[in-house]
Amino acid sequence: MDSMRIRILRKAFSTIDKHNHGFLNKNQCICLFKELNKYRSLPKISREDFELIFSELDDSGDFKINVDEFTDLCNAIALKFQKEAAPSWFENYPYFYDSRPCKGLKAFVRSSTFGYIVAFILLLNLIAVIIETTLDIQNNSAQTFWQAVEFFFGWLYVLEMALKIFSYGFDSYWLEGQNRFDFVITLIIVIGETTTFFFPQVPLLSNGEWIRYLLIARMLRLIRLLMHIKQYRAFVATFLTLIPSLMPYLGIIFCVQCIYCSLGVQLFGGIVNMGNSKLDTTDLSDNDYLLFNFNDYPNGMVTLFNLLVMGNWQVWMQSYKDLTGTSWTLAYFVSFYLITVLLLLNLVVAFVLEAFFAEMELEKDDEPQEVRVTLEGKNRRRHVGIKSRSRTVDILLHHMLSAELSQTQSSKECSD
Repeated sequence: MDSMRIRILRKAFSTIDKHNHGFLNKNQCICLFKELNKYRSLPKISREDFELIFSELDDSGDFKINVDEFTDLCNAIALKFQKEAAPSWFENYPYFYDSRPCKGLKAFVRSSTFGYIVAFILLLNLIAVIIETTLDIQNNSAQTFWQAVEFFFGWLYVLEMALKIFSYGFDSYWLEGQNRFDFVITLIIVIGETTTFFFPQVPLLSNGEWIRYLLIARMLRLIRLLMHIKQYRAFVATFLTLIPSLMPYLGIIFCVQCIYCSLGVQLFGGIVNMGNSKLDTTDLSDNDYLLFNFNDYPNGMVTLFNLLVMGNWQVWMQSYKDLTGTSWTLAYFVSFYLITVLLLLNLVVAFVLEAFFAEMELEKDDEPQEVRVTLEGKNRRRHVGIKSRSRTVDILLHHMLSAELSQTQSSKECSD
């Protein structure tokens, strides 16, 4: 694999170096990075990381990338650059911040024991949310007590947030996506609960719907419990990574649904109505599926979405066959099932599963090494995490460059 990768990268180098200078300058490399960003299968390279990757490739420091340095391209674009956090504001007061009690508090917050305590509080909060939700459904007056309990939990999370900011500094705290999520959710919940607690007579706040919105926000907080599960972390990471790559597939499914919805409205629009005596003999009436119809475009899209994700699509197919009295109705539903479910949706599922298992393998790898990089001419420092994703990038880049180079070679042969 390494020899093949080097051979392909050397061909790519010679393709870019049209004038045979034997090196690539910064502008050529930046143009290359911009072109690589057009491929969804490769990691996205931000513009601010262009110079950092160029600096990583430039081992000799002469601002020129020779062919040997260029062969390290896969590892370079697999690096993850993170801004080094600025010193904490509390470090301006070293007498207080470096005192023995503060050092002990910071060590406790950074320890795993503190994480276990927070997880235990989250479990208690889960029980409280379940009880409060049950009482809300039953319109039980005891819900007021559990609202006060939730108010107490909210301020516990504020205390946790304050301790982390004190121990790590706000910049380091804000670098973690989970901390940003906790920060926003905690502020929203605490502001809402505090306002409701002290001003319960305000018409807007006394509305039952407002309480339900708070319950939904509290449930979002419990997502933190799932982040302790490695498989769930891998699932979330896979989902977020695949959103840009899945858009073409999801867009095709949406377009197919729009086409079939337009056909469905024209073919079956209006036949599902209370005046149709045939409805009582169909499975639509027996299974309370009357709301899923093609009487208008929105209902048609909802009906097709149910056909896409539910397994009992044959209920709609047989019912509409009975309502229309023609077997051609079967062609509509069978063709939709073949195109969307068996072909497009299975393609998306296979794509997601492959990425999920790849992410699980990466989760098992060792922690990334950290290398400190300093850019010349700029007083800016960053940490670089060298991740094992370079192996995946090697494979993807190999397939991509092989196709591109084969196409280029074919074009040259045709021109000759």
